[in-house]
Amino acid sequence: MRHSRLARLLLVLAALSYLAVARASLAQPTSARAPITERLAELRRIHTPRGVERLEAVTIGGVSQWINVRGKDARAPVIVMIHGGPGTPTLPTAWAYQAPWEDFFTVVHYDQRGVGKNAVGTDREALAPTLTFDRLVQDAEEVVGWVRRELGVERVVVMGYSYGTAIGLALAERKPEWISAYVGVGQVSAGGDAYLYPRLLELARERNDTTALRELQSIAPYPRPGAPMSSILLTRKWARQFDGGWYGKPTFDLLFALPEWAPEYTDADVAAQIPATQFASRALVGSARPPLPEHASVPVVIIQGLHDLHTPYAPARAWFDRLQAPHKRFVTLEHSAHVPFLEEPGRFLQALLTEVMPLAQRSR
Repeated sequence: MRHSRLARLLLVLAALSYLAVARASLAQPTSARAPITERLAELRRIHTPRGVERLEAVTIGGVSQWINVRGKDARAPVIVMIHGGPGTPTLPTAWAYQAPWEDFFTVVHYDQRGVGKNAVGTDREALAPTLTFDRLVQDAEEVVGWVRRELGVERVVVMGYSYGTAIGLALAERKPEWISAYVGVGQVSAGGDAYLYPRLLELARERNDTTALRELQSIAPYPRPGAPMSSILLTRKWARQFDGGWYGKPTFDLLFALPEWAPEYTDADVAAQIPATQFASRALVGSARPPLPEHASVPVVIIQGLHDLHTPYAPARAWFDRLQAPHKRFVTLEHSAHVPFLEEPGRFLQALLTEVMPLAQRSR
């Protein structure tokens, strides 16, 4: 009898367990991304006692902007990443390269107004007049102010990427007392397009690429005031073909696919990203920005891919050589182009530890 009761009890427990699993299974999202993003989220989970892992919408400049904060020790120096594009967030690609940074730094990404996680539900018509370079600099200042309050730090490292390098330098001029160092990755420079166009023609001739020559010559003279977006996109297409985007890859297809597996992004966020980026790019490409400074009040570290043609290496190096700063260092990654943190992640981390970490520690 006792065995019979035990058997019935085990059957009941088994049934309850099955029902619990079934309910959990039914509660799971049906998205095809879910099996990947859930595992990536668990793989990247911060478990350390002093770790920080935050993802939240914050009102910046009167609109909602999502901020992501990650690090193994909240006492570590803080890097605030300012993405480029315009309108191409780094937050949804960070899962692919950032984990080693988080052993040494607390890393902050934010999606700029109207793009990334901010795109869903955004009234683009109302937002469009605010999409200016000056407004993005003000937003960056507000984000750094939020970081200083929330994380209790006096200074942060500002890392600008691509178009974000212009924003980062402008912020460093406005608030040098908040910034321990400025780091430029894919540094923009005066005359970048003036250098790029003849260089692309030169590469096309060297490779006897008649298609490239025909398409590039069709937009001459370039660059010119009021050049259409299609001309800019054409030069970037051939920059990638000629190893100037992701060294060894002729397109950015993989780079643009990375957000599909971002744990921080919902299906709706992923679906909205490309239209939002196109909208922001068109709005911002004509927005005037000041010339790059020839003097900096903060230490400057540039990490540049040798083969970069999106923000060409040679004029970036020429600007750096003219720059006056209390401390400056130019790091060349020889097997990289425009995305060195993905192309040479080990050497990129080495540059952060040897060139940036001492400046950040000194500021704390």
